[in-house]
Amino acid sequence: MSATSLGTPPLLSIKECLSSFGRPGIVFVDGSWHMSDRDERAEYEKGPRIAGARFFHIDDISSRGSAVNPKDLPHMMPSASLFAAAMDAINVSSGDHVIIYGTEGCMATSRAYYTFKAMGHPEGLVHLMQGSLKEWQERGGKVDTDPVNAIKAADLDVGGETKYDTARRASNIYAMEEVLEAATADDSDTIIIDARSAARFNAEAPEPRPGLRMGHIPGSLNVPFNDLLESGNVTKFKPVDELRTVFNNYGVDVDTDKKIV
Repeated sequence: MSATSLGTPPLLSIKECLSSFGRPGIVFVDGSWHMSDRDERAEYEKGPRIAGARFFHIDDISSRGSAVNPKDLPHMMPSASLFAAAMDAINVSSGDHVIIYGTEGCMATSRAYYTFKAMGHPEGLVHLMQGSLKEWQERGGKVDTDPVNAIKAADLDVGGETKYDTARRASNIYAMEEVLEAATADDSDTIIIDARSAARFNAEAPEPRPGLRMGHIPGSLNVPFNDLLESGNVTKFKPVDELRTVFNNYGVDVDTDKKIV
């Protein structure tokens, strides 16, 4: 299988990823992030990791500082210059097929995948491995175990010239003011989806971060993210027909002409 024969499917099975491994223009990126005390960077640096894989952390390569992130929220989309600098640092070019993967139990690789798409990596060249590093190893996938140092945003030359040439201001992103406007409009053309668990949506469970108010945006619909993932394996999405059923069951028509936020 060549890089170009990967086509455009965003979700790739372990078998497809194994078949593409080692081909020119194929880059594996560990996009692990855990809502726990696990240290994704340390796990990557220590290994095992998919052989030759690079590391991308959604909290590190993100907008920080009062000027661009006054509420100091985690994993906000980076600037185009920061993303481009990060791509140069991990040796990813605009023509590479990027395959995002994660470690066992990681439910957030889809966010790293979406960041690459939103920040301008060309259409059809960003993919998400369905299955974890553990499954890759169990299927005989090659891994590295030598210690390495992952890039850090603080060490990047942001604003200088970069080889990576497709970075842009994040697309398909709503600013906070736009969400507020959509939530308060009498006749909004926007559907707001809350992807948290039903217990958090209904203020029946505490928020994991201190100081966050409980409840949800008025008029928003709850589609818990875990209902979109395979039972017992959060590194895999359910089949398309099942995903459509999940959205329909929660009152969301995925074929709507309205904007979905």
